[in-house]
Amino acid sequence: MTATTFLDEHAQHSEPGHPERPARLEAVRAAIAADPLLAGLPRLDAPPARRSALERVHFPEYLDLVEAFCEQGGGDLDVDTYATPASFDVARQSVGNLLALVDAVMTGEAGNAFAIARPPGHHARPAQAMGFCLLANAAIAARHAQMAHGADRVLVVDLDVHHGNGTQECFYDDPSVLVVSAHQDAIYPGTGRLGETGAEAGEGFTVNLPIPAGAGDEVAGLYRGVLPPLVARFRPDLVVLSFGADPHRLDPLAGLNLSVAGLAEAAGVVHEVADAEAGGRLVVTLEGGYLPDVLAASVAAVLRRLADPTAVIDDPFGPTSRPPVDLAPLAAAVRQLHRLGA
Repeated sequence: MTATTFLDEHAQHSEPGHPERPARLEAVRAAIAADPLLAGLPRLDAPPARRSALERVHFPEYLDLVEAFCEQGGGDLDVDTYATPASFDVARQSVGNLLALVDAVMTGEAGNAFAIARPPGHHARPAQAMGFCLLANAAIAARHAQMAHGADRVLVVDLDVHHGNGTQECFYDDPSVLVVSAHQDAIYPGTGRLGETGAEAGEGFTVNLPIPAGAGDEVAGLYRGVLPPLVARFRPDLVVLSFGADPHRLDPLAGLNLSVAGLAEAAGVVHEVADAEAGGRLVVTLEGGYLPDVLAASVAAVLRRLADPTAVIDDPFGPTSRPPVDLAPLAAAVRQLHRLGA
């Protein structure tokens, strides 16, 4: 069974003209309601995340700063990241819903799950808001699985056009969390190079896949080449997928050139490794994607894949006409660097 959450209060976090806007989730809501399979999926609701859950990842002083900033009326936390008077509460509710899905998957109430919420989280650092993100949603979910459910090892896969620098920072020296990020090379935030592999005890537990622009749907093949051996070696108790639709060919913020079907196929590889190595325990949390209709189609496609791996994926935008980029050299470099064999 696939469980979901939807953050009804999300529109209280809004800034006119900003690409991370309420229309994103409203388009997703409409797509789910229009699909009988998705409309029937169980939806969980939960209280806002407790402060103790947030402090497993974030410094208390940072949480105090963001909360006070919002209470004082909000504004711009940095050049990209805004907050309204309600933003801290919205972000806490978003994380609370995500943790409820972790609880459901870890206890067997649900087989897998997708938290449909905003703002995104993978750029949020332990002590800094960044890149539209206030709280490190996926990182908090991983720690919750460990602290509340005794998970020894958690895999976090980041499928978004931008590198999940915040998630990486949270676990860079931690061998209990394997972080694998596939993202467009040499764009914001400027991190995620192949040689960033972890530090101290965490050396080798960060895997970056910096993909050249225009790669197209070859990304799913890259995942098939590197994820199964990585995950078989790590043997996680839970897989968390940070999913963004901004690798799509029409997204305005980058240029990886994937289709909706290609995004669903890449997410499907993550689903397969969760089934093979983590007892099927997979929780997806929403990251980027800035054309609402494309985001809606992509989320619906991934949800259909989670609910029924044999389901036909509807791709209303079709494939790209540009030739794909050969990712075999990148796959070979990753296999060599992380000693995955041929």
